[in-house]
Amino acid sequence: MSLLFPNHSFLSPVFKHNELPLYVTDEFVFFRCVKFQNSLYGQTVSHLHNGNLRTNKNDGRHSKLFPKEKISYWADSITTARAETKKHNKGNNLLTFWAYDDATSTFPTIRDTERLFIIDGISLGFSDILDKIENGKSLSLYDNELIERISNEKPDCLAYASHVKEGAVNFLFFEKGFYKLSLREVQLRLGDNLAQNTNRIICAGTSDYSPYPENYGMRFEPIARVHMDEIYLQSEEYRIRMSTYENSLKAAREQPLEKWGK
Repeated sequence: MSLLFPNHSFLSPVFKHNELPLYVTDEFVFFRCVKFQNSLYGQTVSHLHNGNLRTNKNDGRHSKLFPKEKISYWADSITTARAETKKHNKGNNLLTFWAYDDATSTFPTIRDTERLFIIDGISLGFSDILDKIENGKSLSLYDNELIERISNEKPDCLAYASHVKEGAVNFLFFEKGFYKLSLREVQLRLGDNLAQNTNRIICAGTSDYSPYPENYGMRFEPIARVHMDEIYLQSEEYRIRMSTYENSLKAAREQPLEKWGK
């Protein structure tokens, strides 16, 4: 396990900013869980995933730091994500998203190959600022200058400690970072139903996240069945994902073989 965060690969190098509580690294998995409602039937995985990025209402201690940013909340594990959701919503009909930073895939589908820029809100003193905001205390001049300096670095997300699971980590993604995420799978579990119907849509498989771009056009239908929305295959998003994926396949085939024997 990585010493940085529980959902980070220990094999990935970590770069620390010389002065600011910022890390640059990659190879993560992230999880987000939302209460499932019948209105979500018929929506493609692409539409459901894009719906995870919301307008910032500035009603949380973390979101208040960056009021102009669109935000999306993720967690380090499925258990953390479900615990966070059940803290705010009753019921067991849940939609769970499993994401990863796309650039770490052997065959990416997003053109942005930049590593993640992460604000460390747990250590390095930044947690003190979060505590001040949560307790309604005024920020010092130094605090505000630090926030401005961090903002100027254009971070992708803020890591902070979970209050519902000891030792767990949550991630507040900003719009720039959110669009670096691709999905491994989306799972629907109707735990409130007598039969507890479940199903999942796989968007990337194997250990190296080999993508299935067309599956972003899949949708859930009653009761937890899966169908393909052919219209998605005509979308600009699908065209970009497939083009990027095909280019990465081509690049892999064209790698020089000098280091290999015969």
